[in-house]
Amino acid sequence: MPTETLVVLLIVAGAAGYVGRLAWRAVAAARKPKHGCGGDCGCGH
Repeated sequence: MPTETLVVLLIVAGAAGYVGRLAWRAVAAARKPKHGCGGDCGCGH
């Protein structure tokens, strides 16, 4: 396998991991209950 191909595969894999991590955090934040904080946190709940 040429070195350039390996470098491109590593970059693409890193970018895919980054995008996947961002998507997972967005999904996890959407599933998290919004009223989980205490009454003294200042968020209004």
